Amino acid sequence: MKVTFGLGLVACAAMTFGFGAQARAGGDGKAVVGRPASALIFPLVDSRTGKGTLISITNTNEDRTSCSSSDFRSGDVCLQYTYFANDASRGHCREFDVSECLTPGDTLTVIADQHNPNMEIGWLWVEARDPESFEAIEFDFLIGSAIIVDTGLDFMARYIPYGFRANCTFHVDRCGRGLTDCNSDGAANFGREYDAWPATLFVDSFFQEGGTNPEFTDTIALASCETSGTTFVDSFIWNNRERRFSRDFEFECFFVGTIGDITNVAGNLGGDPNELTSGSRSIQTGWLHLTGENAPILGVFIQKIANTSFGDGDVLEYDGTFPCSLERRG
Repeated sequence: MKVTFGLGLVACAAMTFGFGAQARAGGDGKAVVGRPASALIFPLVDSRTGKGTLISITNTNEDRTSCSSSDFRSGDVCLQYTYFANDASRGHCREFDVSECLTPGDTLTVIADQHNPNMEIGWLWVEARDPESFEAIEFDFLIGSAIIVDTGLDFMARYIPYGFRANCTFHVDRCGRGLTDCNSDGAANFGREYDAWPATLFVDSFFQEGGTNPEFTDTIALASCETSGTTFVDSFIWNNRERRFSRDFEFECFFVGTIGDITNVAGNLGGDPNELTSGSRSIQTGWLHLTGENAPILGVFIQKIANTSFGDGDVLEYDGTFPCSLERRG
């Protein structure tokens, strides 16, 4: 994993799409956590030594109506799993694809290192596909979750993925479901064909790293929509005295580390020592704001007390929209 820190990075303009496909209103066009969708993104899949990730996908469509001139039912769907991991030797993402199919009301859980034995750590994109043609379809019925476990399948953290509803349906399959590749470019265009990725991410609160009784540790993972180059990120940390600290950094495809790996301020916030106390100890808190300059990012944050197994995990909160695209390879 390559991570480089610097200042004065140049921001690139967000891409826009101008093709003349028929668009359908999809709320405010933002990704939503916990809402059924046609595409799901899991920003952290951890299969490193001593860890594993259980990925669950559920099809909430229970419609068993047979489709006209088809052997399938309205609630049948296939899923394209695309795993992304950083390839440091090439400076971009390495991808691995696998497909699964769900019947109406079906649910499936896979262990990531068995599903994709070629990746230790990275992120995952799951997209609904037509069971006959395997084209991407509008199927806003998918929900899911990720549970990070140890080798004994003891839970270490759990989170719900970002969901992206389909917003563009140019043609339909034989079950009447819209095909989402509206401009036939072979890519999933987020912000046109699907809800957009967010423009800004937040960690609403974190405990200062380190200390004693207790000692706090954290993990932050970031997935970038830029899969063939470098992503530049602006980061801002505030302590509980409203003092702001800034740091720019960059990564390729996927980042995992601690907030302290982004800025050492995370271990010395310098806030109000009397705002939160535990016995004789002062516990410092802060919050984090992240913005991708040239590409949008998604993230997961996990915080725990050192030497304990379970951590408090969740996807990062977010705001705004940043269109981008992912190339389909399967």
